[in-house]
Amino acid sequence: MAIPSISIAQEKNLQEVKIRHKKTSGISQDGRLKSFASGMKILAIDSELIAQYQQHSLGVLLSQQVPVFIKSYGINSMATLNFRGSSAAQSQVIWNGIPLNSASSGITDVSTLSVGNFDQIQIAYGGSSSLLGTGNVGAALLLDNHFEKPVNSKKWNSKLGAELGSFGQRKWSFQQQYASKKWFLSAKLMQQQADNDFKYQPEQNIWKKMNNAVLHSSSVLMNIGYKIDQQTSVRFSIWHQQFHREIPPALFEQYSVKNQTDKALRIFLGFEKEYSSSIKWYTKTAYIKEDMHYEDVSILMRTQNKTQQFYQEFGWKKAMRHQQEVLIFAPITIAWMQANLDTITRYQNRFALAAAYSIKALKEKVHYALNARFETINATNIFLIGTNARFAVHPYVQLRANLQKSYRAPTLNEWYFQPGGNVNLKPEKGWNADAGYELAMPLKNKMLLKHDLSMFNRNIQDWILWYGGSIWTPHNIAKVHSRGIESFNSLHWKSGVWQAHLGLNSSFVLATTIESYQANDGSIGKQIPYSPRYNGQALVGFGYKKISCKYNHSYTGYRFVTTDESQYLAPYYTGNLFAAYDLGLQKIKLQINIQCNNLWNEKYQVVNLRPMPLGNWAMGLNASF
Repeated sequence: MAIPSISIAQEKNLQEVKIRHKKTSGISQDGRLKSFASGMKILAIDSELIAQYQQHSLGVLLSQQVPVFIKSYGINSMATLNFRGSSAAQSQVIWNGIPLNSASSGITDVSTLSVGNFDQIQIAYGGSSSLLGTGNVGAALLLDNHFEKPVNSKKWNSKLGAELGSFGQRKWSFQQQYASKKWFLSAKLMQQQADNDFKYQPEQNIWKKMNNAVLHSSSVLMNIGYKIDQQTSVRFSIWHQQFHREIPPALFEQYSVKNQTDKALRIFLGFEKEYSSSIKWYTKTAYIKEDMHYEDVSILMRTQNKTQQFYQEFGWKKAMRHQQEVLIFAPITIAWMQANLDTITRYQNRFALAAAYSIKALKEKVHYALNARFETINATNIFLIGTNARFAVHPYVQLRANLQKSYRAPTLNEWYFQPGGNVNLKPEKGWNADAGYELAMPLKNKMLLKHDLSMFNRNIQDWILWYGGSIWTPHNIAKVHSRGIESFNSLHWKSGVWQAHLGLNSSFVLATTIESYQANDGSIGKQIPYSPRYNGQALVGFGYKKISCKYNHSYTGYRFVTTDESQYLAPYYTGNLFAAYDLGLQKIKLQINIQCNNLWNEKYQVVNLRPMPLGNWAMGLNASF
């Protein structure tokens, strides 16, 4: 999806091969997914990868480890999600059960979200609008924090990280954790600076150094959990971050003096109460405030968008006889925006009542769920329904299927942005279906083989796309058909002090326009802009005692820039190497690591006319005590 230029990632327990680092569970902390989404594909990023990428953004982690297209607008610019050929606004980012997508744009810039801020990262594939909320069409990125003492955790735990790298990269982070039977407190501080003055080639035999690309960012996140008694708990989070980014010139610009400052304050309060072993109720409250300020002094342009959201959810869950569960919950979202050049405060109010039912049968080999939601968005009433199921045909093999009705209302920016908003936009609506199987099988010689295959099909009516000349405007482009296949494969081996793993992930997506409101626009049967047909990674790694080394090789296919496929960007490969040495002292655990990114000096653009850096390196030091 193009945007206005100023708005610049469930397993059955098996006898696994043990690997040196503890892996996180594939089961979500979100109670809705834990009990009522067994037929959905949920991918968990393990704790070892979270530790490896803790100084990096979610965009970097997902682009290197998961076959998802991260649409990066270049260094120091936003990066958005494209799951299974969806637009950026069709994928939700959910933090501790609270949607983070911007109230104005409907998207989340994953380049501003640091991996180290989160204790669990998961991706729920396929539409789940009836369960997770309208707007969740492609997938949901789930970000969770701990609010109670992790297994085998010390009472006090401190972590310090620092990294230096190419182009003036300087990063540091500090985490402090206290855990007892009743209290859990954690504070995470992060800061980053970069000059981003890498060399690029705008024309043949001509090299230039990127200018106007300085970055300063900081983030503070505090989580507090308190167990009043064995049945009652309270959770609280406050998270503030700020990004100041100079926006470098595109290839058609001689220079740039543009800059953008993004500030966000997010406050979360949760309460849970178990009345018995079968009844539980909860409430979640959140307030999110975002402020975006853009400036281009060369044309005397200043733009400021202020958005605020209030979120409230009440839920009641009951476990019944014969392994049945029911959940009834009522989420409320009130969002308002004061946009540039607009004297009116714009509102979007969402009131919903949702229910979910699940049952396990045949000695828990079959798990079936049915979800429904009635929601009012401003004055529009909608009804969504979804169903999913999982069947364990063998201790090593499970089948799954998911069918969902999808809906996404236009965002405040799409309706009211000045200039460019379109109040005549229709909502996006359609159906999602996906099915697949997963294999997890121990082999001889202390090996574990995992294989996962998914097929999906989605039809969306009134798809919204931004395009235009000097002023970008959103339009409905009628009907889009997305279908494809995904595969995740891995082989783990361990023997004594040696361990190794191999991985191969791939994605093939056809996302084509079936009908168009624009006569003779040449889009019928053509791929949606910036949705690569092919995407994938090859992964290899080994460990010996305290030494570990990993290499990932990513491929991103052709991306068409226009709806009629008349302009495109060439495919590109990138290789990234990570090596670490763990040094355990008496009370301090140290790790020294080095990273080489774009190892083969690939010249590429993710988005047209926005060059990306050639080979670069970083060296880090992490301490835990």
